[in-house]
Amino acid sequence: MWIAGICGLAVVGALAALWALGHSGSAPAVVPTAPLEVTASFDPPAPEVGDRILASVVVALDTRRVRAQTLRLTDDLAPLTQLGEPHTARSTQGSLELVTVVLPVSCLTGQCVAADGLARLALPRVQASAVALDGRVARASATWPLLSVRGRVTAGDLAARPLPLEADTVPLAPTYRIAPSALGALLDLLAVLCAIGAIAVAGWEVYVRVEGRRRQPTALERALRLTREAKRRTASDRRRALALLGRALDRDQRSAAARRLAWSEPVPEPDELEALVTEIEQGRPG
Repeated sequence: MWIAGICGLAVVGALAALWALGHSGSAPAVVPTAPLEVTASFDPPAPEVGDRILASVVVALDTRRVRAQTLRLTDDLAPLTQLGEPHTARSTQGSLELVTVVLPVSCLTGQCVAADGLARLALPRVQASAVALDGRVARASATWPLLSVRGRVTAGDLAARPLPLEADTVPLAPTYRIAPSALGALLDLLAVLCAIGAIAVAGWEVYVRVEGRRRQPTALERALRLTREAKRRTASDRRRALALLGRALDRDQRSAAARRLAWSEPVPEPDELEALVTEIEQGRPG
């Protein structure tokens, strides 16, 4: 049996003692006056704010009149905060069965704090019910004792200077994977490298554009390009391209060959245009 249930067991102890005497040879049998009885208690009875409290409910059932397995408990522990799952223990002596339910709670809300340092909480009654052997429902209830919750800070504590704090309010020194000074230097170096790279890219782009504008194709290069493109066009386009090539060659000895091919009969063939352009590009003598 849990220590927290001792207070409750003390209340029903008399009932158990009378039941034991009722089955002894030296005293007449005593029958419980009710099918079930309930008691409720807190341990400790006067905690401080935030303390762990064991809320215990002890139910005594007369198994000759009720079915113990049908026991139902209804308890409202607000404003207390539940800290874990309830623990249930059972013990039986003859027709008397004791059920102890212990629930860990704590007082953490604003209702647990009072200006005078002592908050008094009155919780709703505990309700218990069980089905009797005749099918009816037997009920019982108990009142929680007045819970006195003591504050942890008094008016004198608040008036003191400096405040008597239990914890150090100075923040811990920060830690870094990379020292701020080293990180700053690395970032500065990265910024410089990025700037140099941007300047280099911009300079190269300017150079390409300037060179592209500075060097324009010559008349001969343009005539050679048009002549090669004319291979896929009509015969009249081929003749005009060859005539242009002849003018671009000017006094070159291949100028006459280009003009002659331009007006030759039948029409100049694409292979003849390609051969003439290749010869001129390779600089072979005509």
